[in-house]
Amino acid sequence: MITKLYKGTIELHFDEARHRFTVNGESILSVTAGTSIIDKSRPLMFWAVGLSKDFLMGNLSDLIKDKKGDKIVALIEEAAKQHIIKKEKAADIGTQVHDWAEQFIKAKTKKDQPALPKDPLVYNGVSAFLKWVDENNVRFLSSEKHIYSKKYNYAGIMDAEAVIKGKTCVVDFKTSKAIYPEFRFQVAAYQQAGEEESGKEYAGDKCLVRFGKDDGEFEVHAYGDQDKDFKAFLSALTLRRRLKELEIPYKPKR
Repeated sequence: MITKLYKGTIELHFDEARHRFTVNGESILSVTAGTSIIDKSRPLMFWAVGLSKDFLMGNLSDLIKDKKGDKIVALIEEAAKQHIIKKEKAADIGTQVHDWAEQFIKAKTKKDQPALPKDPLVYNGVSAFLKWVDENNVRFLSSEKHIYSKKYNYAGIMDAEAVIKGKTCVVDFKTSKAIYPEFRFQVAAYQQAGEEESGKEYAGDKCLVRFGKDDGEFEVHAYGDQDKDFKAFLSALTLRRRLKELEIPYKPKR
């Protein structure tokens, strides 16, 4: 996919299969790649251990009955994979909710709007999205917009631009269980790139909206402090770039 930006002076290439951005043949770090350097392993560690424990407790009778130990080993190995299984399933649900929202936003008429999903968890996420749109009288301006910062040389995909309560703002959709600090740094990066290209500032605060897969409810987080959040993003991006440089084999100077 090729997107022309900055009045056609920049061609941003996006390889969807590899989730890779390039400009003029040069690989560009994405917003999410930049913030991925931020450590959130502590809560995830407890979450993963809890999943393994729940799995083993759920299969306790089989563990007790196994005299040879073959099933015990197999169950322990399966328990160790639970966080991967859960994460992949959650990512798939999140992708389906995002895709549905994109189709809804881009639909020109009600007939073009997608049918409601049958999967209960995806349905809950979509229901939360629709509640948010209806209760806040949201008017969308764009969906899945590819952005690029010439000044700071990063790229990404902005979930949406919208008018909310009379003010234009950048919106990022989440279906995660929690809202992590790096999320606000991501949306700050999208806002910076959008303003850089258009030459206009967004009137409203950047906005994160979480759609609950379990309860069908939405949760809105509007953030000011754009300068502080964007500086935090740049710090993460700088660290990520340096670590990437260090991955290149060292060649001594002659």
